[in-house]
Amino acid sequence: MDPVCHRCGNTLQQSESFCPHCGAPQLVVDTSEPIGAQPVVQRLPGDSHLVQWRTAIASALLVAIPVGLLSAVGSGMSTFLVITGGFVTIALYRKRTSGFTDGRIGWRLGAILGAAAAVIASATDAVQMVVERYFLHHAAAIDAQFHGVAQQMADQALKSNTAAMQQEPQLVHIWASFWLSPDGHAAIQLLTAAIVSMGMILFAATGGAIAGRLLAARPRAQRTL
Repeated sequence: MDPVCHRCGNTLQQSESFCPHCGAPQLVVDTSEPIGAQPVVQRLPGDSHLVQWRTAIASALLVAIPVGLLSAVGSGMSTFLVITGGFVTIALYRKRTSGFTDGRIGWRLGAILGAAAAVIASATDAVQMVVERYFLHHAAAIDAQFHGVAQQMADQALKSNTAAMQQEPQLVHIWASFWLSPDGHAAIQLLTAAIVSMGMILFAATGGAIAGRLLAARPRAQRTL
C-alpha cells in the first residue's frame, strides 16, 4: 500500500520525503533493525577477559615441567631456559587457541609459568638432597657446604655491624651462631629457594611479555581444509 501525505491526503511514492502537492515533509521510519534489539558490544583485542585461562594454564604447566627439571639440574643456563620457556608458553597458547596476546597477557602467562617451574625446581632440589643425604650418604659434604655458606654469612654479619658488636656483642654472636646451626642451614636453603623462585617468575614473565608483543604483531596463519 502506497503512503499518503499526512496533510493533504494525496498518494506519495515510497522514496519521496516531501509531498509534491503541498510540500509537507514526510516522516520516514527505518524498519531495517527491529525495535528493542540489543546492540552488539565488541571487546578490544587486548581485553583480559578474552584469555582462555584453562588452555593458558595448561600450556604454562606443560612447559613448566621441562623448565623446572632442567633448572634444578644446575646446567648454568637456568635464566636462558626460563626466558625461553616464556616464549614457548605464548607460542603454544596461540597455537592451541585463537586468542589474542599482548605484553600484559604475556606477562601474566609468563608469571604462571615461572611460578610453576619454581615449584617443580624446588621440589626436585629437595628430593635430590634427600637422596644424596640418606641414600648416597653424602651428608658430610652437604653439611660442609652449608657450613661454608653459613660461615661467610656470619663473618659478613660481624663485619657489617661493628657498632652493634661494641654495644651488644653477645647478641651479635648469637645471630652469627644461628647461621652455623642446623636451623640456620634450613633458613639458608629456604632463603635461597625464595630468591631463585622470585628470579624465575620475573624472568619468565619478562620472556612472556616480550613474546606476547612480538607474536601479536605477526599475522596468524589461516588454516585450510
